[in-house]
Amino acid sequence: MGYNIFMKIIAIIMSDNNLNYMNILFLMGEYPSFGGVEMVSTVLANKFISNGHNVTIASFKQSHPEFANKHLSNQCKLLSLSYPVLSLRNLNTLRKYIQIHHIDILINQWVVPFYTTLIWKYAVKGTNCKVFSVHHNKPDTNKRIQELDIIISQGKRYLKPLRWLVKEISRISLAFCINSSDKYIVLSPSFIPLAQRYTNIFKADKFLAIANPVTIQIPVSNSIIQNKGKEVIYVGRIEYNQKRTFRIIDIWKNIESKFPEWNLTIIGDGKDRNDLEKRIQENNLKNISITGFVNPITYYQRASILLMTSEYEGFPLVLAEGMTYGVVPIVYGSFDAVFDIIINDYNGYITKQPYHEQDFVHLLERLFFNTKTLQRLSQNAQLSAQQFSVDSIIEKWYKTIL
Repeated sequence: MGYNIFMKIIAIIMSDNNLNYMNILFLMGEYPSFGGVEMVSTVLANKFISNGHNVTIASFKQSHPEFANKHLSNQCKLLSLSYPVLSLRNLNTLRKYIQIHHIDILINQWVVPFYTTLIWKYAVKGTNCKVFSVHHNKPDTNKRIQELDIIISQGKRYLKPLRWLVKEISRISLAFCINSSDKYIVLSPSFIPLAQRYTNIFKADKFLAIANPVTIQIPVSNSIIQNKGKEVIYVGRIEYNQKRTFRIIDIWKNIESKFPEWNLTIIGDGKDRNDLEKRIQENNLKNISITGFVNPITYYQRASILLMTSEYEGFPLVLAEGMTYGVVPIVYGSFDAVFDIIINDYNGYITKQPYHEQDFVHLLERLFFNTKTLQRLSQNAQLSAQQFSVDSIIEKWYKTIL
């Protein structure tokens, strides 16, 4: 009798432990590869693994295996799928993997395409796997819609019906994903009502907001604020559609001659780099350098101010990362999530819509002249960025999936 009771207790303990450790699969369009979503997924995967969970990252394109070799835990498994997404091979491979490895949680990092929803919906059918779909951009827009907006604004108004069609297809596809998922996760609480209105889905239990974590090494000392230089930075892709990087150059041409001791560094690369370099030359600007894609930590450590002039964003990691190092952000308020990150005149500045170049010029001049204000904002930026640490964000994930 005593032996049987003892074995039952052991079984209960083992059962409880098994409940605490999960098999998690990230589903992505491209991985390993360089990019914000890829880095966020890597950081979360590594953290889940360090806490004892089993993690797999499945992707349809594997562009840069060296990224995984450098950043991803060697305990993480990689599942290589391929294009076309809905091939019979992909359908069978993903379904068998989920069944054989008893996947408990599927984190869908590729939300908008309907075919992504179709493949994971088939793969998890008849299993206990729960699906959490994460939208890494503003819910009611995407790259294709924005590209059409630019073309239409240039006079090609006959494309308006095509824009309506693209947006309607995107809306239907997103609604399909939300209805099929256990949870639909956005990066900002302000995106929830936006997504609800856009898709006409108002089930409160479907929606959740979890920000992305800071993905770089966090400084161990506050003394870094004391060693800031006279440097302004931009971090991101060099391109017109979303980032509007040319605006940074137009701002700087109003600044350089007045403050020759200050420098602008553009940390990034992209398809419009040649056009940007031409713009710099045409304006005869000397205190600008472009680094290409490099680790930005060195620049976060020494820079005082970060500029962002994007026409739309989801939750830009570079803001939280820069603030972690006391870099003061000045950001065009074109996206709702920026108000979750920045409090005006406390830890940075948000300029109003519509975009006005002089708003940035005036704020830069104010900070260049007033070092005490710059230092106060820097200290507050570093303090407020703690809410985006990996530990803080992973706790929100555990509350969601456990």
